[in-house]
Amino acid sequence: MSSLAGLVTTATLVAVGFLGMELVTYVVHRFVMHGLLERLHMSHHRNAATEFAKKSFEPNDVFPLAFSVVVLAAMWAGFNLPGMQWLIPLFVGVTVYGVVYTVVHDGIIHGRVRWMKRSRSRLAASLAVAHRAHHRANGEPYGMLLPQLTMRASTAGDKARREVSAGRAAAR
Repeated sequence: MSSLAGLVTTATLVAVGFLGMELVTYVVHRFVMHGLLERLHMSHHRNAATEFAKKSFEPNDVFPLAFSVVVLAAMWAGFNLPGMQWLIPLFVGVTVYGVVYTVVHDGIIHGRVRWMKRSRSRLAASLAVAHRAHHRANGEPYGMLLPQLTMRASTAGDKARREVSAGRAAAR
């Protein structure tokens, strides 16, 4: 395989890992965190604004720990098992998503990093409004970086869409 084809394949796998995590995040958040293991996740809804410096372990923290175990296992397999090298760029994309998710969710949306909560971009404002709607209604949107794609035509979804639009206007 040529080096250009290898680079394209690698970049594609990183992109698939990153973009695929939005779907994984949605499914896990909707059906596990607000389903089977909701008792663990509700600690996040109660402690959402706690700054990192003041935050202690809460039951919801098992979810990022579980994701990291999956990433470590996949990376180990990619580095150590023949024919599994494709897992490395795929899970690099997953890891990049995890970093972006943490910065956006914890830093900007919940303001756990003081200087980040002052972000004034339209994107940051719309994500914050959509996430607050999720916390209030305990429903849609369950996605993180593309919440507008998953807001259903429901009362909560309609209200969240209006708030996202208002948030965009206010950020201008």
